[in-house]
Parts: sequence; structure tokens; C-alpha cells
Amino acid sequence: METGERIRLALQELGPTFIKMGQILSTRPDMVPPHIVKELEKLQAQVPPFPSAVAREIVRAELNRPLEEVFASFDDKPVAAASLAQVHRATLVGGRTVAVKIRRPGIVDTIEADISILRSLAGIMERRVEEARLLNPVELINEIDKEIKRELNFKTEANNLARFEQNFAGTPGLKVPHIYEELCTSKMLVMEFIEGINISKIDQLTAEGYDLKLIARRCADILFKSSMEHGFFHADPHPGNMFVLPDNVVCLLDFGMMGTLSSLERASVTRMIYGLATRDEKATARALLELVNPQSAVNEEQFEKDLSRYIQEFAYVPLGGLRLGDMLQNEVYMLRTYNLRFPTNLVWILKAIATVENVTSRLDPQTNLVEYIKPFAAGMLRRQFNPWKEARELGATAIDLVDLLKDLPYEARSILRKLREGRIKMEVEQTGQDVMRKTLNRVGNRLAVALVIAALLVGSSLLVVSESPPLVSGVSIIGISGFGIAAILGLFLEFSIMRSIDR
Repeated sequence: METGERIRLALQELGPTFIKMGQILSTRPDMVPPHIVKELEKLQAQVPPFPSAVAREIVRAELNRPLEEVFASFDDKPVAAASLAQVHRATLVGGRTVAVKIRRPGIVDTIEADISILRSLAGIMERRVEEARLLNPVELINEIDKEIKRELNFKTEANNLARFEQNFAGTPGLKVPHIYEELCTSKMLVMEFIEGINISKIDQLTAEGYDLKLIARRCADILFKSSMEHGFFHADPHPGNMFVLPDNVVCLLDFGMMGTLSSLERASVTRMIYGLATRDEKATARALLELVNPQSAVNEEQFEKDLSRYIQEFAYVPLGGLRLGDMLQNEVYMLRTYNLRFPTNLVWILKAIATVENVTSRLDPQTNLVEYIKPFAAGMLRRQFNPWKEARELGATAIDLVDLLKDLPYEARSILRKLREGRIKMEVEQTGQDVMRKTLNRVGNRLAVALVIAALLVGSSLLVVSESPPLVSGVSIIGISGFGIAAILGLFLEFSIMRSIDR
């Protein structure tokens, strides 16, 4: 059994928190090796449903009224059961069929306890395992904690659904389930029930006459428009969350995990992807350095050379075999050698691209996101550098500059007055001194121990030679004790020196 498979099975055995942690780690190829990422992507929460009586009681408590006042019918058998929630089909009094997503009872306490244990273990790793510090395990657990808490609050998912629906209002080819916000709480989500064909069932779609090429293009459109135009995208668009409805309409489900990109990030991501697609190493390298979080100083010239060699590896790959997702994932792996890391939201967009590319390639092997992205990204770049937009931004900058010039005399006078009165304080922060300080402390301690040993040896020798009482067989007991203490301290000092050499 491979390492990745053992990790996946262990996480499944440990329960919902660890399953969710594995699912989140599968979106972090910048931190997890690729063979383990592939295994973690298979993680599914295989858990039995909780009793329907409990589900009904939770719904009644959340509505604060009898179920019959809201639902004409409520199916006791859930249509889906996962680690955090389960879904029941129901019919509103008005006749509309809905899906009722209910949070598992007691799940918050379980996750809090698990996260507390994980945070303690991460702290120990960070303190004692030097290699683990590069991964910032405590920060990673905090990130997982925040993500799970967001998913546990169904009000957040309801807001995500409403926002996504508004962004794509009137868009042909996309269906976003309608959310009934007045019935949603932190523990319960009520939305339109979707009946369609899972997008992974290629044979069924083909048999029923669906246009697979059109569906593939629509999947790509949804991904790039949501991320690059709106800056708000589905961060987990795996086949289980994607359905096809009549007229080749694509429907997305499960909006608990969403990604966001600022306007600056969207501009940099667009330049990076367009640079990869057009094999422009310089543009790609510069866009990448704008996006990443350097953990140390970066040799930009060498970085650009390495990236150039990497891009050239794809230059002669036949178009049909060129995968944008693979290019981006390999780019992430390359960043490790420079101790560079993508922020979480940027890793999610790279992961979403790779996932959607897998879906589109199964639907239509001729659909190539590398070629598809070129005109899309070019259009995005033209819109980003719109002359009118640039003029407006220059106008805003000019206003800021005028305000600065107005305030400059007063600020300069204030600084000079404080300087004259001795109220200006400067704080100097020295970095990189900890290692030197610890080394000097260690050297000083060893030197002090060596001096004590020398003093003990000299003093004990004098006591033995002078036969100072108390005596045993004519030998000074205090002198012999001094030799013993010196021997113990000497062994301790030798052990400390040998241990530092082994490191």
C-alpha cells in the first residue's frame, strides 16, 4: 500500500475533521507532494445519516414553528449524507421542491476538540522539527480551522449562492440553484432542488443527445468569468458538484468553499496565464513574483532563467497534449525550490483550473484550455488597460497628490517641531541575530563549564597533595569528590559538543 493511500485511509478512519483537513490539503499542491494530492482528492466522507427524527427536530427548532407550516412534505430518507451535514428532499407549502441541508448535531464540538489537538501537535512540530517550520504547520491548522468554520455556517453558503446567482443573472447555459434566504440559518440551508445528470456520466449524456462540446465550453466560460471578471469563483468544482440540465445547461452545487481574487490579483493572474499560454517567460516571471509570498530574498534573474527553461519544456509539446492545469501545477512545484508560496486564494484558482480542465477533457478531448484562454485573457488585458479607466485612475491619483501637497508644509513643520523637542523616536529592528545570539550563548556556557572543571581539577589536586581532612586511607575526601564532579561535568561538556557536531 502506497504512502498516500495509507494517509487517506487514516484520515477517513479519524473522522469528519480529518477528512475535511485532507480535502483542504488536496487543494495545496504548493505544500503537499503530487502523489499524495491525488490520493487526498479521493477523500469522501462515508458516514451514515443521523436519524430523521433528529433532522426534523433541528428543522423545527431553526424555523421556530411546526414543519407543517412551511413544508407540505418532508422526506425522512436523506438524499445525501456527508461528514458535516445531510440533505433531505422536501416540498414547500406553495408546491416548490427544495433541498434542505441540515448540519450534523454535535459536529461543532467534535471539530473544536479535533482542531485543538491538531493545533497542539502543529505547535510541537514547529518547535522541534526544523523542516516542518517551512510549512508553517500552526498557520496551516488555523487556515483549516477558518475554512471548516465557514463551511459549518450555512448562512455563509446562502450568501455565496445569492452572490454567485447575481453575478451570472441572465447568463445562458448556467443554472444556480435559487436560495430561500428567509428559511436559512447557520444550521440549515433551503434551496431549489436540482434534478440533472452528473457531469461525469459521459455515456448517459451522449445517449440522451447532449452536446458535450458546448457543455465543455460552458464549464470553461463559467470558471474564467467567475474568477477573472467577478473575482468570486467556486473553489471546489469537482464532478460531484456539477450537473447537466436540459438544453445543455450546467449547474453548480455546494457553494461552501469559494475563492476570491482582488482586482490586482486578477490582473496578475491574467498576465501569468497569458504569459504561459504565449510562452512569454519574462511576463510570466514578473506576474508570478507579484503574486507569491517570498519567505526569503529571491534572485529574480535566476528565477526568470529557471522559469524560462521550464516554459520551453512545454514549447514542443503537441497542442493536444498540452494541459494548462499541469503547467500551473508544475509551476507551483518549481516555486518550492525558491521557498516561495502562493496565498490560499491563488492556490484555489490554480486547483479549480486543473479540475475543470479534467472535466472538459473528458467531455471533449479537443477542448484545449491553453488555446481557449488566449483570446479570453487578451480581452481581459485590453479591458484592464482601458484608456478611460487609466485616465480615471490618474485623475484619482492627481487628487491624492494635491491633498498630499496641501498637507506637506504642516506635516513637515510638525516633524521638525518634534525633532527639536526631542520627541522623535526611532525603532531599529535587527533580523537574523537569533542564530548568532544562541551560538554565542552556547559558546559562553561551554567556556564557563570548562573554567569550572579546570578550577575543580586544580583545587582538588591541591587538597589531595596537602592531605586536607577529612581523610580516607590518607586521601582527602573533598579532593576526590572534586575530581568526581569535574569528571561528570567533563562528560556533560563532551556530550554537548559531540551532539552539536552530529547536527
